[in-house]
Amino acid sequence: MGLFDTLMENFSNAPQWKGKRFEKYILNKFDRRYFTVVEQTHSYQTNEKRFVESSNNPDYVLRYNPSRQEFAVECKYRSRLNNKMLECCKPHQLDRYREFTMKRKIPVYLVVGLGGDDEYPDDLFVIPLEQMKYPSLYPSVFSQFSKNPNNNFYWKNGKLV
Repeated sequence: MGLFDTLMENFSNAPQWKGKRFEKYILNKFDRRYFTVVEQTHSYQTNEKRFVESSNNPDYVLRYNPSRQEFAVECKYRSRLNNKMLECCKPHQLDRYREFTMKRKIPVYLVVGLGGDDEYPDDLFVIPLEQMKYPSLYPSVFSQFSKNPNNNFYWKNGKLV
């Protein structure tokens, strides 16, 4: 990565850089002793040159080492609610994540940061794809999946918490 890209990644408010910073923040919440990154989507810069089809997949496929269970994580940062709803993804993205989980037979989680900063969100939600009927959720739904943004992720009873 060149100096320009490093500066952009650290200081730009462009959506692709906010997303990249949030993805890094989330990945750092997975302790390397327990979780292995199996797959990771390609960067905006790579796809700008030539789009890599697997970039349509969730951001990460991870493995919980003690049980060898794999799961996928899609990271989304939102600075605020949209009409009192949390827009987790676009309808076509939700369809792609559903297709991914059916083909790969692994669970997918949407990890959504809300408010604050992309590297330090005020709120964090870990939403199992199986619980998402719509791409935007009311507070009564997404609040059930609240997680302290300061805590690491854990794999408990076959679920991401």
